[in-house]
Amino acid sequence: MESPATPKPILDLMREATARYLEGSNLIKAGNSDGARKAFNHAVDLILKSEWDIKTTPVLDRFFEDLISRIADDESQYLLVASEIAEETESAVVDELDELDLIPIQINTSLQHDLVSDLAKTKYGIPITINDMVLKSLNFWLNSGRKHFVDGLIRSGKYLSIIEKVFQEESIPLDLMYLAQVESLFKTNAYSKARAKGIWQFGEATAKRYGLKVTRDVDERSDPEKSTRAAARYLKDLFAMFKDWNLVLAAYNWGEGRVQRLIKTTGLKDFWQLIDLNRKVPKETRNHVPLIQASVILARNPEKYGLPTKLDPPLRYHEVSVSKPIDLRMAAKVLGTSVDELKKLNPALRGSTTPANYPDFRLKVPIDTDSEQHEKLASLPAVKVRFTADASGRYRIRRGDTLSGIAARHGVTVAELCRENNLTPRSKIIAGKWLQIPSRQSSSSRRATAGSGRKANS
Repeated sequence: MESPATPKPILDLMREATARYLEGSNLIKAGNSDGARKAFNHAVDLILKSEWDIKTTPVLDRFFEDLISRIADDESQYLLVASEIAEETESAVVDELDELDLIPIQINTSLQHDLVSDLAKTKYGIPITINDMVLKSLNFWLNSGRKHFVDGLIRSGKYLSIIEKVFQEESIPLDLMYLAQVESLFKTNAYSKARAKGIWQFGEATAKRYGLKVTRDVDERSDPEKSTRAAARYLKDLFAMFKDWNLVLAAYNWGEGRVQRLIKTTGLKDFWQLIDLNRKVPKETRNHVPLIQASVILARNPEKYGLPTKLDPPLRYHEVSVSKPIDLRMAAKVLGTSVDELKKLNPALRGSTTPANYPDFRLKVPIDTDSEQHEKLASLPAVKVRFTADASGRYRIRRGDTLSGIAARHGVTVAELCRENNLTPRSKIIAGKWLQIPSRQSSSSRRATAGSGRKANS
């Protein structure tokens, strides 16, 4: 991790991040998954929000890759990620675009002529600039990035009416919806290496700052309407800070603190001038703004550029107030639909139930359901979440459980629990499966016998 040439502030930063990682590692091994997640996020945020750019600081880049790998290893080993109805994620396109090099891409002169014509005929909600970076971004989307662009453009139809409504209410230009094209291709389950999630790629801390719930049961970064509301308010706050949409988009990608510091040190407030500064702005942020501008141009003029004009139909659903955790399989049965359909309408749900401790939760249900079904849904009994074994000594594993946490709750050791179930301390456990909990009497008896033997031998 360290080298003699590494500046002391960077060493201090890496040591602090390592300390937070170790804190999280200890918590996750002790069964405290929520505490571990906070510590891991803190470790990652320390690096991402520091004044150093990872990509241009090799020692920090290597450290960050190792940190992410260690966190992933701990989570896969100790944090239960499967459930009876598993939460699914996909890689975020922003990770791929971060590696994109626009410099070698050729400029299409006929495309440049078309763009001049478009700007004269089309009124945009944000400033659109004709320069090499935007032209190269257009060329990328129409050629090597075409499959991605078409995929996201078609999917955007599901959320267009939601975004229009929210952005209008929050006074945000509608063209900024194509920020989501570059962040996620409008995928609700997109998850990046930086642990950002959803259509708008919120990190956990920013999500919570703007009112989104991120718990064991629900992750509202994947809720299209709620995350769009949060994104609109974040964009509004950034605009109040920078008074320029290009700088807003740069800050959304790079962090407002870094953009503010760069403006302060250079005295420049123009994005295009700032990215001309050698290595001051990371490649992914230099790409971010022109890729968004190119996305706006293409999405507003799809037919002209040979892109599909038929988009996915908008999401249509009813909402039913569900004040208690209910089983999605029972809900699907009452509604005459499938669990898969409920999960598609409610991508923020992480498991097989609606969230606990969320009295104003509203479940989205198919549009062809009726009020009688909604009443039956609301009257379903709450799922009885069992944190301890039943009368026969069996315990059903929950999402987020660990062997050490289960053992601690039942007053037995991990070794005893493993012996009873033919496991090892490193075995992975699956939500919905059952464990046999050793009786306290037999466990106490074994410990007493073992204790007397040690004493006799001492």
